[in-house]
Amino acid sequence: MALAQLCTLAFALLGVEAFAPPRARFAPKLTRIGATTDVGDAIACYGRVADKMFVVKPDEVEGTAASGYEFGILQAGKPKWLCTYSMRKGLLQGGGNEVIHRPAWRSLFGADGVLEDRAALGARLADRAHAMPLGAPSGAGAKATEPPTDAAVAALWKLLGGSGCGCCALEASKAEASLRAAAEAHSSDADQLNFKAFAAAFEGASA
Repeated sequence: MALAQLCTLAFALLGVEAFAPPRARFAPKLTRIGATTDVGDAIACYGRVADKMFVVKPDEVEGTAASGYEFGILQAGKPKWLCTYSMRKGLLQGGGNEVIHRPAWRSLFGADGVLEDRAALGARLADRAHAMPLGAPSGAGAKATEPPTDAAVAALWKLLGGSGCGCCALEASKAEASLRAAAEAHSSDADQLNFKAFAAAFEGASA
Protein backbone atom coordinates (compact mmCIF):
# COMPACT_ATOMS: atom_id res chain seq x y z
CA MET A 1 0.00 0.00 0.00
CA ALA A 2 1.35 3.41 -0.94
CA LEU A 3 2.46 5.83 1.74
CA ALA A 4 -0.23 8.32 0.77
CA GLN A 5 -2.93 5.67 1.19
CA LEU A 6 -1.59 4.68 4.61
CA CYS A 7 -1.68 8.29 5.80
CA THR A 8 -5.23 8.71 4.52
CA LEU A 9 -6.35 5.56 6.38
CA ALA A 10 -4.66 6.68 9.61
CA PHE A 11 -6.35 10.08 9.55
CA ALA A 12 -9.70 8.42 8.83
CA LEU A 13 -9.35 6.18 11.89
CA LEU A 14 -8.40 9.14 14.05
CA GLY A 15 -11.48 10.96 12.85
CA VAL A 16 -13.74 8.07 13.83
CA GLU A 17 -12.24 8.01 17.34
CA ALA A 18 -12.56 11.77 17.71
CA PHE A 19 -16.30 11.66 17.03
CA ALA A 20 -17.03 8.60 19.17
CA PRO A 21 -19.44 9.28 22.07
CA PRO A 22 -17.44 10.40 25.13
CA ARG A 23 -19.04 7.77 27.37
CA ALA A 24 -17.99 5.01 24.98
CA ARG A 25 -14.37 6.20 24.97
CA PHE A 26 -13.99 6.95 28.66
CA ALA A 27 -16.47 4.62 30.41
CA PRO A 28 -14.76 3.23 33.52
CA LYS A 29 -14.38 -0.49 33.99
CA LEU A 30 -16.17 -1.34 37.21
CA THR A 31 -14.44 -3.76 39.52
CA ARG A 32 -16.45 -6.94 39.99
CA ILE A 33 -17.24 -8.02 43.53
CA GLY A 34 -19.06 -11.27 43.94
CA ALA A 35 -20.44 -13.43 41.16
CA THR A 36 -23.14 -11.04 39.95
CA THR A 37 -22.29 -7.55 41.24
CA ASP A 38 -19.62 -4.90 40.90
CA VAL A 39 -18.44 -1.94 42.97
CA GLY A 40 -21.11 0.28 41.41
CA ASP A 41 -23.77 -1.99 42.85
CA ALA A 42 -22.22 -1.76 46.32
CA ILE A 43 -22.09 2.04 46.11
CA ALA A 44 -25.69 2.20 44.84
CA CYS A 45 -26.88 0.34 47.93
CA TYR A 46 -24.56 1.86 50.51
CA GLY A 47 -25.33 5.40 49.37
CA ARG A 48 -29.00 4.76 50.12
CA VAL A 49 -28.77 3.04 53.50
CA ALA A 50 -25.70 4.57 55.17
CA ASP A 51 -25.71 7.63 57.44
CA LYS A 52 -23.91 10.92 57.89
CA MET A 53 -24.34 10.51 61.64
CA PHE A 54 -23.05 7.94 64.11
CA VAL A 55 -23.90 7.88 67.82
CA VAL A 56 -21.17 6.59 70.09
CA LYS A 57 -22.01 4.24 72.95
CA PRO A 58 -22.49 6.27 76.15
CA ASP A 59 -19.60 4.50 77.89
CA GLU A 60 -17.26 5.25 74.98
CA VAL A 61 -17.87 9.01 74.78
CA GLU A 62 -14.63 10.96 75.15
CA GLY A 63 -13.87 14.59 75.82
CA THR A 64 -10.90 16.75 74.87
CA ALA A 65 -8.50 18.01 77.49
CA ALA A 66 -8.55 21.54 76.05
CA SER A 67 -12.28 22.13 75.88
CA GLY A 68 -13.89 19.38 77.87
CA TYR A 69 -16.36 18.89 75.01
CA GLU A 70 -17.70 15.40 74.70
CA PHE A 71 -18.08 13.88 71.27
CA GLY A 72 -21.02 11.55 71.63
CA ILE A 73 -22.30 12.17 68.10
CA LEU A 74 -20.05 12.02 65.04
CA GLN A 75 -21.13 13.70 61.81
CA ALA A 76 -19.84 13.76 58.23
CA GLY A 77 -20.69 15.60 55.03
CA LYS A 78 -21.38 12.35 53.14
CA PRO A 79 -22.67 8.91 54.16
CA LYS A 80 -19.89 7.32 56.18
CA TRP A 81 -21.46 4.78 58.54
CA LEU A 82 -23.94 1.95 58.10
CA CYS A 83 -24.96 1.77 61.74
CA THR A 84 -25.77 -1.66 63.11
CA TYR A 85 -28.05 -0.36 65.85
CA SER A 86 -31.74 0.36 65.22
CA MET A 87 -31.90 3.39 67.55
CA ARG A 88 -29.48 5.21 69.82
CA LYS A 89 -29.54 8.44 71.83
CA GLY A 90 -26.65 10.84 72.24
CA LEU A 91 -25.77 14.42 73.13
CA LEU A 92 -24.58 16.95 70.62
CA GLN A 93 -21.03 18.25 70.94
CA GLY A 94 -20.41 20.08 74.19
CA GLY A 95 -23.23 18.40 76.11
CA GLY A 96 -26.00 19.98 74.02
CA ASN A 97 -29.44 18.70 73.18
CA GLU A 98 -30.15 15.00 73.13
CA VAL A 99 -30.58 13.48 69.67
CA ILE A 100 -32.46 10.27 68.90
CA HIS A 101 -30.86 8.64 65.89
CA ARG A 102 -32.65 5.99 63.83
CA PRO A 103 -30.36 4.83 61.01
CA ALA A 104 -31.41 5.08 57.39
CA TRP A 105 -31.66 1.32 56.92
CA ARG A 106 -34.27 1.08 59.68
CA SER A 107 -36.75 3.22 57.73
CA LEU A 108 -36.84 0.56 55.02
CA PHE A 109 -38.99 -1.46 57.40
CA GLY A 110 -41.64 1.13 58.17
CA ALA A 111 -43.44 1.68 61.46
CA ASP A 112 -44.32 -1.99 61.90
CA GLY A 113 -40.69 -3.09 61.62
CA VAL A 114 -41.37 -5.50 58.77
CA LEU A 115 -40.19 -5.56 55.15
CA GLU A 116 -42.66 -7.58 53.11
CA ASP A 117 -40.24 -9.23 50.70
CA ARG A 118 -37.23 -8.64 48.46
CA ALA A 119 -39.35 -6.84 45.86
CA ALA A 120 -40.42 -4.34 48.52
CA LEU A 121 -36.77 -3.73 49.38
CA GLY A 122 -35.99 -2.98 45.74
CA ALA A 123 -38.93 -0.58 45.45
CA ARG A 124 -37.97 1.34 48.58
CA LEU A 125 -34.34 1.59 47.55
CA ALA A 126 -35.36 2.91 44.14
CA ASP A 127 -37.43 5.65 45.80
CA ARG A 128 -34.45 6.95 47.75
CA ALA A 129 -32.04 9.61 46.57
CA HIS A 130 -28.46 8.44 46.35
CA ALA A 131 -25.54 10.22 48.00
CA MET A 132 -21.96 9.30 47.10
CA PRO A 133 -20.43 7.82 50.26
CA LEU A 134 -17.04 8.57 51.77
CA GLY A 135 -14.42 5.97 50.96
CA ALA A 136 -16.05 4.81 47.74
CA PRO A 137 -13.83 4.63 44.65
CA SER A 138 -14.43 7.17 41.90
CA GLY A 139 -15.61 6.20 38.44
CA ALA A 140 -18.81 4.42 39.43
CA GLY A 141 -21.00 7.44 40.06
CA ALA A 142 -23.20 7.01 36.97
CA LYS A 143 -24.29 3.50 37.88
CA ALA A 144 -24.47 4.24 41.59
CA THR A 145 -27.05 7.01 41.12
CA GLU A 146 -29.39 4.70 39.19
CA PRO A 147 -31.83 2.43 41.05
CA PRO A 148 -29.99 -0.66 42.31
CA THR A 149 -30.01 -3.63 39.94
CA ASP A 150 -31.86 -6.83 40.76
CA ALA A 151 -28.53 -8.47 41.60
CA ALA A 152 -27.63 -5.63 43.97
CA VAL A 153 -31.01 -5.81 45.71
CA ALA A 154 -30.63 -9.57 46.08
CA ALA A 155 -27.18 -9.15 47.66
CA LEU A 156 -28.38 -6.49 50.11
CA TRP A 157 -31.44 -8.60 50.96
CA LYS A 158 -29.16 -11.51 51.82
CA LEU A 159 -26.85 -9.24 53.81
CA LEU A 160 -29.85 -8.06 55.83
CA GLY A 161 -30.73 -11.65 56.63
CA GLY A 162 -33.52 -12.11 54.10
CA SER A 163 -34.69 -15.50 52.89
CA GLY A 164 -33.15 -17.18 49.87
CA CYS A 165 -36.38 -17.14 47.90
CA GLY A 166 -36.92 -13.45 48.59
CA CYS A 167 -40.62 -14.03 49.14
CA CYS A 168 -40.74 -14.15 52.95
CA ALA A 169 -41.10 -11.13 55.21
CA LEU A 170 -38.02 -9.82 57.02
CA GLU A 171 -38.16 -8.25 60.47
CA ALA A 172 -36.00 -5.27 61.43
CA SER A 173 -34.70 -7.11 64.50
CA LYS A 174 -33.30 -9.88 62.31
CA ALA A 175 -31.73 -7.33 59.95
CA GLU A 176 -30.09 -5.59 62.91
CA ALA A 177 -28.58 -8.88 64.09
CA SER A 178 -27.40 -9.69 60.57
CA LEU A 179 -25.75 -6.29 60.11
CA ARG A 180 -24.01 -6.63 63.47
CA ALA A 181 -22.71 -10.06 62.48
CA ALA A 182 -21.37 -8.57 59.25
CA ALA A 183 -19.66 -5.77 61.18
CA GLU A 184 -18.11 -8.24 63.59
CA ALA A 185 -16.71 -10.14 60.62
CA HIS A 186 -15.51 -7.23 58.48
CA SER A 187 -15.22 -4.08 60.62
CA SER A 188 -13.10 -3.00 63.57
CA ASP A 189 -16.30 -1.66 65.19
CA ALA A 190 -19.35 -3.92 65.56
CA ASP A 191 -21.57 -0.81 65.73
CA GLN A 192 -20.95 0.25 62.14
CA LEU A 193 -19.73 -0.66 58.67
CA ASN A 194 -17.73 1.85 56.66
CA PHE A 195 -17.81 1.46 52.88
CA LYS A 196 -14.78 -0.83 52.71
CA ALA A 197 -16.24 -3.17 55.33
CA PHE A 198 -19.66 -3.04 53.66
CA ALA A 199 -18.16 -3.90 50.27
CA ALA A 200 -16.50 -6.97 51.78
CA ALA A 201 -19.78 -8.11 53.35
CA PHE A 202 -21.66 -7.28 50.15
CA GLU A 203 -19.21 -9.39 48.17
CA GLY A 204 -19.91 -12.37 50.40
CA ALA A 205 -23.65 -11.89 49.95
CA SER A 206 -23.21 -11.70 46.18
CA ALA A 207 -21.48 -15.07 45.91
